[in-house]
Amino acid sequence: MGTGVPPSHKVLAQIASSEGVSPTDLEPPLHDVIDPEALDRLVDSCGRASSDRVVTIEFPYRGYTVRVDSTGAVDLTVGDHLPDSTGDSTEESHGD
Repeated sequence: MGTGVPPSHKVLAQIASSEGVSPTDLEPPLHDVIDPEALDRLVDSCGRASSDRVVTIEFPYRGYTVRVDSTGAVDLTVGDHLPDSTGDSTEESHGD
């Protein structure tokens, strides 16, 4: 994982920096969207496996599509195709 910083912390740091807030001010908390410890363990275990393939985990959070790969790299895309993790989706739900 390179820098020794867990991917979940990188996600929070990048989003907080992008939004000009403290990582502790992000709502909803990351753990409401994914299990940060499971993300860190998955990236760590994939990164240790000897493979030429790079595994990518992708999930929505705060209007971003977050991509974390098995090297620990974090990429944020604003307003991508995944629904917003705050529940604000453009899709309508009909309870027929």
